[in-house]
Amino acid sequence: MTTPDPETEDEVDEQPEKENPMFLISVDRLNRLERSPVHLVAGRLASTSPSKSKPVKELGDVRSLIREIAQNYKNDANFIRSDMPVQEIIFRTLLARGNRPMSLSDLHYELTERWATPIRPIVITEERLVRILDGDTYYGFERK
Repeated sequence: MTTPDPETEDEVDEQPEKENPMFLISVDRLNRLERSPVHLVAGRLASTSPSKSKPVKELGDVRSLIREIAQNYKNDANFIRSDMPVQEIIFRTLLARGNRPMSLSDLHYELTERWATPIRPIVITEERLVRILDGDTYYGFERK
């Protein structure tokens, strides 16, 4: 009978830690994509938002619009719906949280657990989601 070598017994196959990048909506990226951040965000103002009825030229800066959305979206049951496209759900989720960076795993959870329904299951891997976010040319998603 052989005894295990204590040096090899302690060795554990360590798998590399899975990357969990943070994402946000980048105003700079939207400008590079020649998209108007104000128009894009203003189009998602909740129905109860005070700025909803203002003309675009009176809306101010993007940060104040995002702050307003974060404060008012809870009153709009249709702000995020499960029948929206995946990128739209992500965009609105980031707006609702004041555009604070969110990890890939948190975004994945929002999609697959919170917004998926039996009628519209959202089955997507984190690897596929990161490719969607990295390849975005409309919403201005960017890694932090």
